Amino acid sequence: MTEDQKNELLGEYLKRSRLSIPMSLRAVERATDGVTNGYLSQIESGQIKQPSPNVLYQLASTYGLDYRDLLVRARHHVPVAESNEEKTSELAGIPLRALSDLTPDERKQVTEYIAWLKTRR
Repeated sequence: MTEDQKNELLGEYLKRSRLSIPMSLRAVERATDGVTNGYLSQIESGQIKQPSPNVLYQLASTYGLDYRDLLVRARHHVPVAESNEEKTSELAGIPLRALSDLTPDERKQVTEYIAWLKTRR
């Protein structure tokens, strides 16, 4: 992604993405649940700058885009944790970036090691 694309406004990005598929506004309306062609037109023209996360999710699914990227472009708050399971896991206190390059087996080994350390108390 170029720097210009990163700075592209949400509406422009969605319009470019829709046209690249290609889909008409009415086709998007038929493919989504409740995103009318008029509402989408207002998003694409910049009249609506912060559509709801639900609308963004539907558009991301329809266009094959990254949902988190759309949330960021619309200036919504984006959750840090991927899921509630991660929040409550044994590894919750460790910064996720420290674990991001571990394989699932390595994460399991870290969890088992932590459990072993706790037994030594």
